[in-house]
Amino acid sequence: MGRTYSDAEQLRAVFSEMFDDVADDDAMDGLVAQQMVINFRLHDPSTDIWVDGRTRPVATTFEPIGVDATLTAELSADSMHTLLLGTLPLGKAVLFRKLRVSGSRSRALKFEPLLHACQAVYPGIVDRRL
Repeated sequence: MGRTYSDAEQLRAVFSEMFDDVADDDAMDGLVAQQMVINFRLHDPSTDIWVDGRTRPVATTFEPIGVDATLTAELSADSMHTLLLGTLPLGKAVLFRKLRVSGSRSRALKFEPLLHACQAVYPGIVDRRL
């Protein structure tokens, strides 16, 4: 089976659209209230995604933003793809070490609403772009 994304440019295009769609969603309230910064470190292809909950709407970039992440999630782009499609449950991703999370465990719970908001829009974006 080949990789979901042919290169980092394709991945960034899909994820830019997805995060733009959810940037002002009510699901971001927890991130904003906690002033959270999440760094998704994806590999195959390699891309860092920074989700900055210090502002509303939540900002997303592919370059470091000059602050430490509150939470860092490391996983392959394919695992992120299946997580966002809902075919890989979050608990299994962590249990089977497909997703490694570092940072505040109590604040990690704020990640779940972001995941659900992204899961709501991601399949449609994938259908159009991949």
